[in-house]
Amino acid sequence: MKTPTVSKGTLGTGYLVAIGVTLTLALLGHAASVLAVGPSGLLVVATGLVPALSLAAANYWLPRSGLEGEQIWTVAEWGGLGVALLTLVNLGILVVGAPSTALVPALLASSVAMGGFVGILVGALLELRRARRRLCQSNAVLNRVLRHNMRNDFNVVLGHLSVLEDQTTGDAAERVDRMATTIDRMISTAEKARQVDAAVAADRDSQAPMDLVPLIEDRVAAIEQDRPAVTVDVTLPETAVAYADWQFETVLDNLLENAVVHAESDPWIGVTAERVGDCVHVHVQDDCPPIEQRELTAFSATNETQLDHASGVGLWLVTWVIESYDGSVWVDRVTDGNVVTLELRAATPLDRFSQTVQNQL
Repeated sequence: MKTPTVSKGTLGTGYLVAIGVTLTLALLGHAASVLAVGPSGLLVVATGLVPALSLAAANYWLPRSGLEGEQIWTVAEWGGLGVALLTLVNLGILVVGAPSTALVPALLASSVAMGGFVGILVGALLELRRARRRLCQSNAVLNRVLRHNMRNDFNVVLGHLSVLEDQTTGDAAERVDRMATTIDRMISTAEKARQVDAAVAADRDSQAPMDLVPLIEDRVAAIEQDRPAVTVDVTLPETAVAYADWQFETVLDNLLENAVVHAESDPWIGVTAERVGDCVHVHVQDDCPPIEQRELTAFSATNETQLDHASGVGLWLVTWVIESYDGSVWVDRVTDGNVVTLELRAATPLDRFSQTVQNQL
């Protein structure tokens, strides 16, 4: 029979809980003795009980902090280091000679509890920073793979399939065509994943007041040229200045392409923009079937869900880019289609004047 092993994460939380319980009991044990001291004694006990109880509850909140395994163990080591340092400081104070009052034991226990809690905070921050650095490195590697290696390999396969399609007929040719279509979708998904990475890492300082009207007109003209069967009705004001950057074009491309891909017949798209209070609303309407619920989670969920095709990635991209502008995205179901609304912060006249001055400098 195999002996069950205890993970480092469990050991770390158990260690912190034991310290927290010990300090909590010590403080509660001295509570009665400091009552005679007055409010100052109660304040000392209360100040120590907060970090002590936090340590005692480490098995509840620490695993939910986003840390796990070795990370929790490292955080526990930092907590232990904080306890050890404050214990040594207290011992030094006692050796030198501390005033003999009823508050001394409570002060010592409170300072040790605070040292342990500060140690945990330092350890958690360092581990989260290290995890973020590793995530950025892995994202950079995956982004290079998606942008270069996979794309190049897929294009080679598509070239071979094109030659094979010319040499086959009937069912074999249809299968080759389906394989080529699948690879095209995979290339599209990889490109959207690259765009998502750019959206998440975007520098918000690059955002500036922009007139969205020419951008919308340009992307509509591009979809009409690429997809001759699509009909696009556009209703735009003379200007619609809002905070955005170059990624807004990508947002429009994804919404327009999504409307075309999911249309059951000749696609129709309606694009409108309007000023609503302190915001600019851009509406993209289609005549497609209802957007599936699992894809609608992109507009509200905090974690990614399973996606069946590239459109799901595109909706995540739309959401993250608009939210990086401090904007919002939502979808409404109308009688014969869907309406995706993009809400962006409108630029004030002062913002536009400031931007004009900066451009002239």
